Amino acid sequence: MKFSLLFRNYVEDARDTVGYEEMSNTVYDLAIDRAAKRFCRNSDSFSYFLETLKQPLKSPEDIKYRQDIMVDFVAMPKLLEELRMIFKSYDSLQSDWHEMCTSIYTYGVPSTVKGLLDCTYDSLRATSTFARSTVSYFKAISDAVDKYDVKSEGLKGIKQFCSEMTVNESLDEISKIGEMFQRDSVSAYEFRIKVGTDDTMTVRRASLADISEIESRSLGKSLKKLIGSIGRDRNGDDSPEIAMGQLHVEEAMKILNEALYEVYSVMSGITGDIYEFFRGLSGELSFYDSGLALCRYLREAGMGMCMPKVVEAEKDCFRVTDIYDIQLIEEGVDTIVTNSIEVDGNMDGVLIRGANTAGKTSFLRALGTAQIFAQSGLPVCASAAEISVRNAVLSLFASAEEEFNVGDAAGRFEGEVQEMARILDHIVPYTLLLLNESFQTTAYREGAVAMKRILRVLPRVRCKYVFVTWLMQMFDLMKDERVEHMQMGGEGHPSYKIHPVDKK
Repeated sequence: MKFSLLFRNYVEDARDTVGYEEMSNTVYDLAIDRAAKRFCRNSDSFSYFLETLKQPLKSPEDIKYRQDIMVDFVAMPKLLEELRMIFKSYDSLQSDWHEMCTSIYTYGVPSTVKGLLDCTYDSLRATSTFARSTVSYFKAISDAVDKYDVKSEGLKGIKQFCSEMTVNESLDEISKIGEMFQRDSVSAYEFRIKVGTDDTMTVRRASLADISEIESRSLGKSLKKLIGSIGRDRNGDDSPEIAMGQLHVEEAMKILNEALYEVYSVMSGITGDIYEFFRGLSGELSFYDSGLALCRYLREAGMGMCMPKVVEAEKDCFRVTDIYDIQLIEEGVDTIVTNSIEVDGNMDGVLIRGANTAGKTSFLRALGTAQIFAQSGLPVCASAAEISVRNAVLSLFASAEEEFNVGDAAGRFEGEVQEMARILDHIVPYTLLLLNESFQTTAYREGAVAMKRILRVLPRVRCKYVFVTWLMQMFDLMKDERVEHMQMGGEGHPSYKIHPVDKK
């Protein structure tokens, strides 16, 4: 079992390796990485934030799970800070344990029986410390969450689980066993070992039957019972006990070493399994920390935001009010103009035209960023939004609105054709394809015809597209298709405002 605050149904590697590279390109094209550098806490948080955006969720239920946790943390930021500190410490436990165990064998495996016994005991002592520390975190986590009125499924689940584990008798006994092996050396204890022998009276196995400190020589009943269960003969035989004093000292050390190594192995396995419950949560919490930083960043800029309603892919809709491009804040634009757009299943795509610097590319970035933020469980840069899940968000951004020389137009066109072919290989049903000034060559008619052939195929695989273009012929070529024609600004319309264009 493993808890996750990012994934409702955790899998070891949630990354979609098939579309990961394409998502990396999309995040770069949309300039999300440049905006995120402005609000993420540090480079580690920045990297984790972007990695999470590159694996957007595909289920409205999974997205709601993450959204609800984000809402809890927005309402209770101190809880997030407390949990971040707890899980940052928690995630260091295992590496500290491995470092301690590794340092025990710095000079290799000892050549003497006594040296080997001392190393085994030191490993057991380090593991006991790791076990006790791991178990103690259940109460720390429970106490932290219990102070707040959390609403989300994820945080309520962790709260309930930790509360139950704090009164778990098995965990209590693990702590007690861990407490027993805290003395500096093996000589501080008296041991009773149960051995199994063959017909020649050669010792074949050894298990710890009892242990007491030389000073106290006492053990609680509960601990005796647990250690007894660890050392119980696996075959159910009632093997005879062999008094330690009847054996050579070196042979006795070998038997004791085997018995202690068995306890060490059992403790390592059990504690490792328990540790996995919350491993990696400090990284997941850094994503929410970046989400809160995003909210602060937008508020300080005086811009609106909302938690979008995310619906299943089959609804095939994108409806946003007062959307804007977060990159404009980073660029220091004084007055950011917002726009609204509604694209439903009855439209296969959107064509957008407009003059240079009219805001077409910023609008396209705003649409793509809203889609990715929505599927990552984050607020979007809009006052209201209803967005359906997309199985992929792909982009092809030419050098938008930049001049290019006639001499290299053919090479650029060929490069874009190759890039488009690569993107088409990754098209799946319910893909959102964002095209910015693609197929822009000196032979405008040639570029428009080529693009028309591609765009007419996309609806057959339920791929919706938004195409920002200078190719005016596209609007004539696509006038009979189920495509929304729109323009940014222009005569008689406010600058940077998008509006429909009459297909006639």
